[in-house]
Amino acid sequence: MIGAGHKWLQKATAKMKSKGTEGSLTAAAHHAGYDSPIEYARHVKSSPNATGKMKKKANFALNANK
Repeated sequence: MIGAGHKWLQKATAKMKSKGTEGSLTAAAHHAGYDSPIEYARHVKSSPNATGKMKKKANFALNANK
C-alpha cells in the first residue's frame, strides 16, 4: 500500500510552478558551467560555501532523481 504522501513530488512540482522557482537549480547549474543539474546538485551538497537555500534545492533534486 502506498502511504498518504505518495503524491509528494506532484505537489512539490505544482508549488514550484506557482512560485516561479521551477528550473532555478538547472539555470544555476548551466550558469556554473555544468551540463547536468544532478552533477551540480552533488557539488552544491558538498560545498561549504553554498547557501542553505541552494542546498535545499540540491537535496530536493537528488531525492526526486532516485
